[in-house]
Amino acid sequence: MIRHGQASFGAADYDDLSAAGRQQARLLGDFFVRAGIRFDACWSGTLRRQRQTAGEVRARCRDAGQGMPGPTETADLNEYDYEAVLRALIPVIQQEDPGFINDVGNMLSDQRAFQKVFGRVMTRWASGRDNLDGVRPWSDFSARVTGVLENLMSAGDRGRQVAVFTSGGPIAAQVGRVMGLGAEKTISLSWQLVNASLTRFTFSRERITLSTFNEYGHLSFNGGARLVTYR
Repeated sequence: MIRHGQASFGAADYDDLSAAGRQQARLLGDFFVRAGIRFDACWSGTLRRQRQTAGEVRARCRDAGQGMPGPTETADLNEYDYEAVLRALIPVIQQEDPGFINDVGNMLSDQRAFQKVFGRVMTRWASGRDNLDGVRPWSDFSARVTGVLENLMSAGDRGRQVAVFTSGGPIAAQVGRVMGLGAEKTISLSWQLVNASLTRFTFSRERITLSTFNEYGHLSFNGGARLVTYR
């Protein structure tokens, strides 16, 4: 499972790879070429940043003479709607904790305030404590991602390599499921995932195991800290 490259955080349209995000995706494609990793199938969410990441990786593989199948797209691999969750839960938390409004007021200009608000709200959402109109529960979000992976498992032959271009939430959901983690711990994993990182699972028709989590050596070795980004 591959997290998309860096999107355009703070821009009018977030759902578009930044210049760094495109470079991250190309470096991942170069890594697949050097490692001789050839994919038998490719899946992607329908968000632009996911599609663009898949496109950059596939282009690098193709240019090196190492083909990569076109992606099968499904919205079940899309990221959760964090804006809807924020809109629904910020007023609830503010009512319980009036001091929360200070962080909310600074979240657009202060990254620390943003992360504090974001983390608290998303952890609350994942807990399932609230019945929120118009907001998909974490349990439903996670189940949809699981459905895609189970479909891949049931259709797979031994030794089959599948690339899944998605986002931090779906990757964390599967890591949490495989490792038997609770929802609140699981969602916190998504904040550790580096853009264009690689998380590997080994699977058969009957079982799936986590092999690696959040690989990003292809970025560190080629771009240093500049290309190790989280949003």
